[in-house]
Amino acid sequence: MRFENSYGDGYILKILKRISDYINRFTIRKKIIFYSYLVITPILLVISLIVFFNNYRDTLAEQIDNQAMQVTSVADSIEVLQNDVTDFSTSIYVNYEITRILTSSRPEVVNEDSQLWQNQAPTVFLRDIMALKGYIKTLAIFPENGVRIFTRCGDGSAYEDNIDVVRKMEIYQEALEGKGKVFWKRIPRNDLGIFQTNRSDKLVLYREIYDLSMAKPLGFLIIGVEVDRYVNICENAVHEREGIVILNPEGEELIRYGETEEEVVSWLKSPELVATDYRQRDVHREYGSYHVYTRQNSRNSFIICKIVPKDSFSRYWRAIAFPPLMLLLGFLGGLLPVLMFVSHVISNPLRKICIAMDQFKNGDFSQQVEVTTQGEVGEVAEGFNRMVRDIKTLIDNNYVMALREKESELIALQAQINPHFLYNTLDSLYWQAQNTGNDEIAEDILALSNLFRLVLGQGKGIITVADEKALITQYLQIQKMRFTRLLDYRIEIDGQLEHEEIPKLILQPFVENAVVHGFENAGKACYLTVTGYPSGDMMEFVIEDSGIGMTREQIEAIWQNESDREKSGQKIGRYAIKNVRERLQLRFNEDFVLTVDSKPGAGTTVTIRIPRGEKN
Repeated sequence: MRFENSYGDGYILKILKRISDYINRFTIRKKIIFYSYLVITPILLVISLIVFFNNYRDTLAEQIDNQAMQVTSVADSIEVLQNDVTDFSTSIYVNYEITRILTSSRPEVVNEDSQLWQNQAPTVFLRDIMALKGYIKTLAIFPENGVRIFTRCGDGSAYEDNIDVVRKMEIYQEALEGKGKVFWKRIPRNDLGIFQTNRSDKLVLYREIYDLSMAKPLGFLIIGVEVDRYVNICENAVHEREGIVILNPEGEELIRYGETEEEVVSWLKSPELVATDYRQRDVHREYGSYHVYTRQNSRNSFIICKIVPKDSFSRYWRAIAFPPLMLLLGFLGGLLPVLMFVSHVISNPLRKICIAMDQFKNGDFSQQVEVTTQGEVGEVAEGFNRMVRDIKTLIDNNYVMALREKESELIALQAQINPHFLYNTLDSLYWQAQNTGNDEIAEDILALSNLFRLVLGQGKGIITVADEKALITQYLQIQKMRFTRLLDYRIEIDGQLEHEEIPKLILQPFVENAVVHGFENAGKACYLTVTGYPSGDMMEFVIEDSGIGMTREQIEAIWQNESDREKSGQKIGRYAIKNVRERLQLRFNEDFVLTVDSKPGAGTTVTIRIPRGEKN
């Protein structure tokens, strides 16, 4: 199926044609405005897009920095609370009175004191710290030596009072294996476990207290911290559709606030991220349709993760797009009055030129446009006037006369011999030579006959390259009869050119000049090559001989006027060469190349380049 016949392509072509026809009906003034906008609008649009994308990139970078700063602020605030609770647990861990109770070898004696912890431990200090901090709600110490446990709860909760039950719990085993390491865990309200009664959501710190040699466990310490204190910190850093997730150093979820997707939270808790990426402190990642910002101040700090939807940045687009949009509209609006004024100045004189051109097209060669403006439009008008005068002069005086003169010269050359008489005579001589057995002479006569048929046949001015090649071949065969041992030649013309059409006798005169003037007085064997090949939309022919060559003065004499040529003693073959150039110039104007390069004693090279596709 042809391109035009497909429904879609044909429909598009019809639309484009209608648009083109509609634009062609515009006046010059409208066309100036239309094409100016057609050229300028894409440029302004590209500039506006560049401004838009630069603003978007800067705004996005700014928002990423702001989000990272918010996450850092949350991480720093939460780390203060975390360190306070950790330091409180450490003060209990190293307290001398508490350590003495935990290392007692006679727990039954110690337990006889009903006010054991009040009398022998700094319980007042512990109570004051809890009251001062406010967010530390519960505290429990489970001695490993059988001493009764110590608990204090400020929110109405109650710890499990049986150490044997506690030892079976997962958090106890984890603390025992940690050898004094601090662990954190979220225990929701009403989730018992370590508690007999749990009145509020808590983050609990738990660790095992060891002796100085870290060889013997002394007691299990657990501190409960209210969750709301951490949530209050997160509130100030979360906006609509955003969320914060806080993980402990092991990657377990402690707090979730705001809007979060379970899939994203599960990804954040993946062991790979916890083990590697969070060690990079500040990290910005993208997961699906979310931006995720994370920070961990130190190896033992909580991991703060903020989840922000990517489309939340769309609320900034109005501020981002407004400046480039105003820039585009401002330029286009301000350009209209300028273009209207310019088009008015240009269109009036151009309209007069268009009217004159229409009349000139209809054959009125007397048109002259009155020049009323300076600059380019005035130059166009003056150029039009000059062109009309020159064309009229060329048609009346030069072109027609010169073309008729050259055609007459060619016809005169072809008509110098009566073709029928010449052909009949040569045919008679050919058959006489054949009958007497002189085959070589017969072939030469046949070559001469074919040569004259090609030169004089039907008076054609345009022939194919194949015919010109045959003409040269017949001519060289005849000349070979004269210079049997001195002349050798080669003709190579690309097969692509054989059906191309060229003016008759544009190659043969140069071949003849090479034989007659290049080889005649050489006194040595000479070689002649004729080549032709396509070169883009041109045909290139090269005639190269190894004859006596020419000086620069002799080359220049070829192109001299007839009177000058007679004075310089040039032969008639040089006239045929000059005639070739004049005929090429008449047919192709300046769209051809004819060069002659020669050096005395080294031969001559003639190059001819003419357009392909020449027709009668």
